[in-house]
Formats: sequence, structure tokens, C-alpha cells
Amino acid sequence: MEILHIEETPNPAALKFIMEGPVVASGSLSFSSGEEDEEYTGDDPLAVALFKVGAIELFLCQDYVSVTMFSSNAWEHFMDDVKVAIKTILLPPGEKPPESEKKESFVSTIDREAFPSLPDSEKELIIGSLMDEIIRPALANDGGGLEVIKVEGNDVVIKYQGACGSCPSSTGGTLAAITRALKGYCDPNLEISISSS
Repeated sequence: MEILHIEETPNPAALKFIMEGPVVASGSLSFSSGEEDEEYTGDDPLAVALFKVGAIELFLCQDYVSVTMFSSNAWEHFMDDVKVAIKTILLPPGEKPPESEKKESFVSTIDREAFPSLPDSEKELIIGSLMDEIIRPALANDGGGLEVIKVEGNDVVIKYQGACGSCPSSTGGTLAAITRALKGYCDPNLEISISSS
């Protein structure tokens, strides 16, 4: 199903995708990625796909899909992923998804099967590269940054830098988005914590 156009909403982190046809049979559907470290455990394929790329709320009604990201700056990095997920998952019956012309990303090179058995130093390099691609650019736009302090087994300790260090959302939505990204792309058993020093 094609996206006809995209509208801004009063919430700068949310966009409304107007579709060429109805997205729900009747009424509306709403999905939330969960509070803090709680992960979405439902089976809606669109919600699963969008929460994996940083969405925190999803609302479907009539002929539109409203997507709220963890940060307004996240759109700069995840717009293509969101569009592909919406167009591919909201396909009319019998239609095949379009061929994606997406450039190779570091994320696609991560071997989730091998990750748990890698040495901590390699895990730290992979996590650092993942942060470079999908997390740090959004934080930099807000005047902050992120440092991976250490990786030991399944424990990952991070430290916010700059404006992120004093931002109230850094311990809530931002940490939840980082947790979802690391668990989704690397290992669902990872535990992420913030260094206080």
C-alpha cells in the first residue's frame, strides 16, 4: 500500500502517514512499546517492525498511521525504515513487497547467533559501531552524546555526555530506545545500565 503523503503533528517526534486505502477494518488500533525496559510482546507485525527502529507509539485509524519516535531527531535516521515497514506490512492481499534499494548498513552485518559467544572486547566494538550508526547521531542533534564504558558478558554500561547527561528523558525513553536497539540487533539477553560517575 502506498503512502500518499506525510503530515506533521503537534508532537515533533510524531508523524502521520496518510495511506491510499484503509489501514484498519473499523475503529482504531493503538500500540505502545512499553514503559522503560519493558519490550512490546504483541504479535502485530507493523508494531514489531517499527518498535525495532525506535518507534515508541503507533496509532492506526481510517486511512492513516501515526508513528511516534523516541526523539524528533530520530526521523532523520529512521524515516526510510519506517516507510519501508509501513508500505511492506500494509500490503493489499496477494501483492508482493517492492524491492528495497537500501544501502548496506553496519546493522545488517551483525551476527546475532554468534554475538553471545564473542569476547567482551569484540562485543564492545560491535555495540560502539551500532551506536555510531543509529543512536549517537540522534543524541548529537540534541546536544549530547553517549560513551560505552564497558561490556562484561551480558552487562553493558553506558554514560551520557553533554546535554543528554542532565536530560530527564535520558533515563526513560532514550534508555528504552537504546535497550530495544541493542537487544533487537545484538542479543535479547543484554542488560543496559547507566554509569553514575
